[in-house]
Amino acid sequence: MVNPFEKRATEYLLQDEAFLAVVTPEPLSTFFKKPAKEGKLYDRLSMVIGTPGSGKTTLARLFKFSTLQVLLRNRGFETYKTLIDALTSCDAIRDGKPSVIGCRISLESEYREFWEFPYPDSLKSSLTVALLQARAVLAWLRDAQAAGISLENIEIVARPDADAALEAIGGENGIGLQRRAREMETAIYEISAALVPPDIDEVEQNAAAAAYRPLDVIDAFRVTDGSGDLQLTPLVVFDDAHFLHPSQLAALQRWLARRELRVARWILTRLDALAPADVLIEGQNAFDESEPGLKRAREITTIWMQSSEGRSSQRRAFRKMAKDMAGRYLSQMDVFNRRGLNTLGDLLSTHVDDLPPSKAGKLAKKVDAIQRRNSITAERREALEREVSEYLAKTGEPANDLRLSMLAILLERYANRTPQRGLFEEATDVEPSRPVTASAAIADGAKIHLLHQFDRPYYYGIDALCDASSENAEQFLHLAARLVAQSETQLIRSKAPTLTSQVQHNLLRDRADEMIREWDFPLHHLVKRLSQGIADQCIEKSLEGNASLNGGANAFGIPQEEFDQIPKLQPDLAKVLQFGVAYNAFVLIPNHGAKNKLWCLVELSGVVLIKSGLTLKRGGFLERRVEDLTRLLGEAK
Repeated sequence: MVNPFEKRATEYLLQDEAFLAVVTPEPLSTFFKKPAKEGKLYDRLSMVIGTPGSGKTTLARLFKFSTLQVLLRNRGFETYKTLIDALTSCDAIRDGKPSVIGCRISLESEYREFWEFPYPDSLKSSLTVALLQARAVLAWLRDAQAAGISLENIEIVARPDADAALEAIGGENGIGLQRRAREMETAIYEISAALVPPDIDEVEQNAAAAAYRPLDVIDAFRVTDGSGDLQLTPLVVFDDAHFLHPSQLAALQRWLARRELRVARWILTRLDALAPADVLIEGQNAFDESEPGLKRAREITTIWMQSSEGRSSQRRAFRKMAKDMAGRYLSQMDVFNRRGLNTLGDLLSTHVDDLPPSKAGKLAKKVDAIQRRNSITAERREALEREVSEYLAKTGEPANDLRLSMLAILLERYANRTPQRGLFEEATDVEPSRPVTASAAIADGAKIHLLHQFDRPYYYGIDALCDASSENAEQFLHLAARLVAQSETQLIRSKAPTLTSQVQHNLLRDRADEMIREWDFPLHHLVKRLSQGIADQCIEKSLEGNASLNGGANAFGIPQEEFDQIPKLQPDLAKVLQFGVAYNAFVLIPNHGAKNKLWCLVELSGVVLIKSGLTLKRGGFLERRVEDLTRLLGEAK
């Protein structure tokens, strides 16, 4: 069987049963539950913004009527219970029955071509909107039919004051609605498919394009199935909006933001469809409020699939989601399923072997040299050794190489906290200005040192795999796929399926390197140059003998007021940062408080950290200025 971890996009899973088997409910609870509870998910335009692979399209499919019906038909299965609970909390299921009928329209196809026509913007926008509405109606009807409901048993609940418009869209019944929608789709498609754009007079004479407004008329759908009548809230999801021309997207937003629309409507888009300022500056409006009468806070619900708020809770939630998702994918693979291996974490060892004797000997000599160079007494060294041993005994990591590396850091810190001695001065024990203690942060710094000095594994275990994914489901699956494939190979060769920490570490570093080399998004060469420049300086800082930033740095910190000026004063740099954020090379952490100042952290993403050998722990950053970023972009690679 094909490794499902390699087949990330759920669009390839045609059957709803196969789709539902791999969907995890956690993103619904994380992103949609709150706006649904506040009544802001279905009554106004919702903008869902996220990086590629963040799960936008997967979430949209869950709201299809046919998908909900399949899910509820199988409600007896324990695996579906959490998904049903999550959809109930999002008000997509009410009293055990579907309450919405969703349809997804990808804007990837010919819609952009309308904007290339030599027509006025108003006419181009009118054509686009009419075609989208016709296809939305057809998609709703098709979805209901896929759920086993005939057209005769489908009708709309129209707005009470829309008699004339009701006639223009084909009436209330499903048969008339489908006929009229098909007529409109054909008429408009012929315009877009013409080799030579029709004369503008000819297009304008087709008044039907302007009169066909089903989304202005429809309040709800009423369907009759075997269990009785259901009244459903229509939901149209416009996916891949980043394919539209910026002016076209703005026009679509303005049209969908109108309050009189009763149909629920979502726009799913990537970050690169926004202006750089919308991506770089927190709180910046991703919508032009210069249009009279429009107020973003009132008209639009914005759902960011990545956010700088609550990062610790986001990391915990993603770990939970990723582990659940991995279990569902593993259960699809016979080679694991028939052996009851449905937990990815069980296949990833967290034990690390000690360094071989030759490398351990070098490490021991290095520690001795630090002691001699700083004239540290044997008694002080013994005290620091006890400090390290007591810490490691508590954590269950009594590795000799880790003990020596931590001791080296503590010796350096002790030397920094005591008065400097002359080269030939006799060693005397002096109390440091601040206590020198062992901690998890010191252990992380020691592990980074061991990684760079002796290639000791650092990236292993399920939590490290989750954290390296930067809260992006697709990135997690790309990284996990290589580990799963190796474990599968071992099973087929009658070996134990568990991967050693060294194997995991090597596979993840190779995969991260491949993923960065495969970047092909706009300005990727500049993003690569900037991320490499940041990584090089972070490595240098992380390898300081005293590990002054513990596990080390993985970000540049730019003064917030200076960073906020980038879109205005450094438009080229702003574009590079925007695409870096949009395609998971960077994560921006605005308003990070440290040293009585506010900083915007330009943090490297998980794959860049793995490739460069940097810590996955957050918070360590180098103080820099905007000019340092521009200098890195200007430097030859």
